[in-house]
Amino acid sequence: MTYHGTTILSIALAISAFATSFTYKHVHLLCRFLKGQDLAGVLPPSLAKLPYLKAASVTVNNFTGPIPSYLGDIKSLVYVSLENNMFSGSVPPELGKLVNLVNLILSTNNLTGPLPPALSNLTKLAELRISSNNFRGRIPDSFHHWPNLQKLEIQASGLEGPIPNSISVLHNLTELSIPLLIMCARIVVHSQGMVEGGSPF
Repeated sequence: MTYHGTTILSIALAISAFATSFTYKHVHLLCRFLKGQDLAGVLPPSLAKLPYLKAASVTVNNFTGPIPSYLGDIKSLVYVSLENNMFSGSVPPELGKLVNLVNLILSTNNLTGPLPPALSNLTKLAELRISSNNFRGRIPDSFHHWPNLQKLEIQASGLEGPIPNSISVLHNLTELSIPLLIMCARIVVHSQGMVEGGSPF
């Protein structure tokens, strides 16, 4: 089968097998969704050979090891979901080079360390989910760099309070899940910035 120009493909094949069987100058792979394929091991460097990739999801698999720093070289990415795997180590600061990124989902892994300051470069973020990890340190005061955030989830991430005042600039927020002492773990926020049942801030 021959593809010409830009072709949108959604596939469920092992990354390494696929990456070595196509000639990239003929295929502009835009989307790769590998959800629930029971894949294990580490993400192969061959992913970096997909320069037109816009969406990458390996949700609900058994990938291990650190999040590879080369993901930061795929500047076309707008959606990244590594949720529900066994990734460990710190979040590579190279992800801060993904200036077109809109969705970053890292929940339910074994990630540690503080969040890298370089993530403040992701000014187009509309969704950030880092819950159920083992991060350390305080919740970063970076919200003013993410004015387009609509969904924010840091519940059980390991990060500690206080909640930065800069969270008040998130006027587009519609979904918020953060540790609020005795407050409910899940809080639904109106787009006007008001919290149901009164503001906890």
